[in-house]
This record gives sequence, structure tokens and C-alpha cells, in this order.
Amino acid sequence: MKNVNASLKLAIVASVGLLMATAADAAIVNVTSGGVADATAGQTSVFAGAAGAVTYDMSSDPGFTGSNVVFATGTDPGLNAAPYGDSTQYASVGTSVIPANSALNLSGNYNYVGLYWGSVDTYNTLIVTDATGNHVVNAATYSSILTPAIGDQGPNGSLYINIFTDSAITKLTFLSDQRAFEFDNLTVAAVPEASTWAMMILGFLGLGFIGYRRSSRVSGPAFRLV
Repeated sequence: MKNVNASLKLAIVASVGLLMATAADAAIVNVTSGGVADATAGQTSVFAGAAGAVTYDMSSDPGFTGSNVVFATGTDPGLNAAPYGDSTQYASVGTSVIPANSALNLSGNYNYVGLYWGSVDTYNTLIVTDATGNHVVNAATYSSILTPAIGDQGPNGSLYINIFTDSAITKLTFLSDQRAFEFDNLTVAAVPEASTWAMMILGFLGLGFIGYRRSSRVSGPAFRLV
């Protein structure tokens, strides 16, 4: 039993140490996929509606600069395709001109950005700018997340992508070398920093460890009575 408890303690320390090292060393803390299903707009952010969060549903231009952004509904073959399940208006970069470079400047203490990325392609790139510089998010840098990057317009080709940084995001730049980079339900928010996540996970692991100890104490004597 002592060896098992020691192993659990070591696992807790190692897990939290890894998380804290990631938070300290990585400019982009984490990139994940997964959102909340929406009957008309495909998927939205898990943080949409949270205090201080701002969601751009692309019903109007939020203030893009650079290359022209087309706001469309439905699919226009050869030009742009609606993210899967999205019957509302979405943004398309690279429809009217390619290569395209469209930017959205942000003012606020936002360290999270999420977007419903339609028919992911290898030529779609999102650059997140924060105090530490520019950070590239595309199928090459996050191959395990942005997959399959083949322009699939079906249910598996569109993904809600969540990007967490360790400092305030000042600009988002959407690049596309071909037609096109389609997205919707862009949400920016301030969420707990990575060090906070590590402490939360430490707490959960600690509670699990305590529960394990209590379970062992209860089951041990019961076994010996038999």
C-alpha cells in the first residue's frame, strides 16, 4: 500500500509540474477542439455568454482590415462553403481575392479566442498576436487538432477551435492562399491562466487521492474480516 500511495503522490507532482512548465514555456498555452452545438449555426464557444465575453456571429462586419472579407450564407461552389450545419451568415477570407490577409484588432484583456472553423484546409492560417509576438495556428502547427485538413464540407470537416494564450490577445489575422477560409461564431474572452488550471487540476487530483485513501481504509478491514 505504501508503494501505491507513493506512486500516486509522484503522479500528482509530475502532472502538475508538467502543466506549470507548459504554462511557463509556451506562448500559446493550449489549442483544443470542441464547442457547443447550435441548431442553426453549427457550433458556438463554451464561453459564449460568459461575463465579459464577446461573440461575433458575423451578422455584420466586426471591423476587419486588410483583404476584403465576404459575409455569406450557404455555399457558392468554387468560392466559399458554409461551415457544416451553419445556416446563418459566416465570414469568408479569400473568396474575392487570393492570397488574402484580413485582420481584426482587439482591445481588452482577452486571452482566449474561439471560432467555428469551416471545412479546414492546409492553406488556412490564423495568426494570434499577443504581447509575446505572433503565433501560428494551422494544420501544420497543430496537425492533431486541425484534422482532416482536406476541405471536407461534411460533419467531420468543420471544427470549433479554442485557443488559450498566456497574455492579452491584441490582433487576429486570417490568411488564406486559396478559396477560402470560412469561419463563424468568433468569441473572445478572459479565462483563467494556465497556472490557475494547474492548481485546479492539483486540487482535483488531491481530492481523488484522499478519496482513494478513504476507500482503501474502508475496504481493507472489511477484507480482513472475511
